[in-house]
Amino acid sequence: MTVHDNALPVRPAGAGFSMRYAMIVPGLGVLILGLFIGAGFLTSNPVQQTKHPSSTSSVAGTTLRAEAGVNDLAVITAAGEPPANIINAVSVPQGAVAVSHQNNSAASDQFDAQITLRSDASQGALRTFYLGTMKKQGWQIFEQGAADHDPGAIEVLGKQAGSDGFYWEMGAVISATTFGADAPPAGSTDFVVRLFQVPDPD
Repeated sequence: MTVHDNALPVRPAGAGFSMRYAMIVPGLGVLILGLFIGAGFLTSNPVQQTKHPSSTSSVAGTTLRAEAGVNDLAVITAAGEPPANIINAVSVPQGAVAVSHQNNSAASDQFDAQITLRSDASQGALRTFYLGTMKKQGWQIFEQGAADHDPGAIEVLGKQAGSDGFYWEMGAVISATTFGADAPPAGSTDFVVRLFQVPDPD
């Protein structure tokens, strides 16, 4: 048999091109893209994982000391709401006494509840207290001044991202200091701490 010089070589069996190795590159690309997307989400949606100290702490501008509000807030917490990072971002002045609590949500799906406490401190001292502690605990103060529909009261309002995916608002509404037979010589002051889950925009 005659062998021609221009005959095509025969491809050896089993030497074909494998797609298995070629898929490694796009697979790595997808993995890197996923990591960048995840990092971008965490950066654009910061959640303050506040850990409140178990002991009391001083507050600049006042002699009042701050302690964790988790025990006082227990009467309005249920089914994981408010989330832990919001509860841990609430302080109350040491020595304040719980007076009452109230659920404001009615038929709404959003959490809205408050507690009322009483302190021997003045209205001005409590205002300074909440301005200082709320900023320290990650609340973005967006309003302060005279309270709506509560003559003589002042308020400090703040907003913070919750670990449940919602934004939360906190309001400290401080009534005027009162004096009387049952009050100490320097008077006593009632104040409300209200927590409100901000609904998703339509």
